[in-house]
Amino acid sequence: MKRILFITSLLMACLTACQQNFLELRDPTKIPTENLFTSASNVSAAVTGVYSQLQPIYNNSYFVFGEMASDNAYEPVSANARYFFSIFGVEENNPNLQTMWTDSYRCISRANTVLAHAGTVAMDTTLRNRYLAEMKFIRALNYFNLVRVWGAVPLVTEDLGADYQKAYTYGRTPVNEVYAQVVKDLQEAATALPVTYSAGDLGRATRSAAKGLLGKVYLTQGNYSQAAAVLGELIPGTPTAGNLASVHALLTTSFEDVFSTGNEMNKEILFAVRYLSGGIGLGSGFASNFLPTYSGTDIIKAGLSGGPVVRQDLATAFPEGDRRKALSVGYYTKGNSAATSDYYTRKYIGNGAPFARNDGDNDWIVLRYADVLLMYAEALNESGSSTSALAYLNAVRSRAGLAALTTSSPSELRLALENERRLELSYEGHRWFDLVRTGRLLPVMNAFYEKYAKIASTPQVPNNGLFVNSGGSLVQVQPHQVLFPLPLAELQYSSQLTQNEGY
Repeated sequence: MKRILFITSLLMACLTACQQNFLELRDPTKIPTENLFTSASNVSAAVTGVYSQLQPIYNNSYFVFGEMASDNAYEPVSANARYFFSIFGVEENNPNLQTMWTDSYRCISRANTVLAHAGTVAMDTTLRNRYLAEMKFIRALNYFNLVRVWGAVPLVTEDLGADYQKAYTYGRTPVNEVYAQVVKDLQEAATALPVTYSAGDLGRATRSAAKGLLGKVYLTQGNYSQAAAVLGELIPGTPTAGNLASVHALLTTSFEDVFSTGNEMNKEILFAVRYLSGGIGLGSGFASNFLPTYSGTDIIKAGLSGGPVVRQDLATAFPEGDRRKALSVGYYTKGNSAATSDYYTRKYIGNGAPFARNDGDNDWIVLRYADVLLMYAEALNESGSSTSALAYLNAVRSRAGLAALTTSSPSELRLALENERRLELSYEGHRWFDLVRTGRLLPVMNAFYEKYAKIASTPQVPNNGLFVNSGGSLVQVQPHQVLFPLPLAELQYSSQLTQNEGY
């Protein structure tokens, strides 16, 4: 798949102005569809264009919501708009809101274009159906992200073509209707997506990816029995296990191997957004962006642009002997000063780092097997089967080198799963969404702010008290902040949109 993205990038760069259909792939609302959808190869290029639009979403903004609005990460520079996610001070004019909104809807627009027109192209039926299923998966993924961030959002499933103004006639679709479309897309995608791909197509959506994401959607909706049933299809020995149960596994004894750039799309990965280094504009920025801003070239040769760093609370959450900590958390100090000391994640640099900023080869893992096991355990526990759930939690702990837990208390297991997900999936964009899903955002975050507002920063315990308050007042998350405000520009463009309550 990386090679396909590269070839498509070359085509876009090399085609002349008279072939605007390829040059304009970055905005499918402007593609002259009568020129684009004329051959199977053009459909393939359009599909690749949809995948490519996932790159800015996960490169630029997704982690801001998933990690920086949680107790895992913070932005140390108060002049940066991301800082306000760290103190729950996000307002409607925050540019990160607009970036996430625009990039997500652009990806949806591209998918809608393919879904509307690929059916008329003379091509192999099986391949066309697969392409359509891939588009439904990507559309569902985007809407799942959007509905979790903003709640009710405009649900657009038609190709708007050149009439982009029509987009502003859409109001906010109720949450249950957005979820219904997400479920429909994933169910239909799963019927046509293949179980596996050949090496050149690794990274495309698979049946396992559709099932795994569908399980997460059901879990988020509180449909625990449905979540357990669909997630169980991916796990050997469950009542619903099928031919997908042998596809993925916790294969490696080393946690590092999951994230190695030499081991991408390994059997633990269900779906990842793919990036490719080499100075062609397809690289990822995670290695440079997730480092202390003052570390220069001390950690990676490429230097950095700086950004979210690990909160000390996460760094100390790993128990003694946890094999995941060495890769999940590093520590940097310059001059033994609290002002230049920070924890940071090594997940995106532990197996090599880029030689140019924002040109990493690291993929962003959207869904992996450890997540599936922990979600399945959560679904079982919430369905009244805590004893059965424990085995799947312990499978993840075993790979981390930790002793098995023995609790049979649903409430204790619920907290154990919350903690395990934090340790296993840190800096992969799950923490904020997990806390919201389980109704734990306010109690966890408010206790966090109360605790660390009382602790002064030292080189060994850096930046605790500096970024948990705003204007001298203790930060406390309010109930309406389980959702973010809609971007100001969208409200100004469209009279059909209303702001979320409390903003």
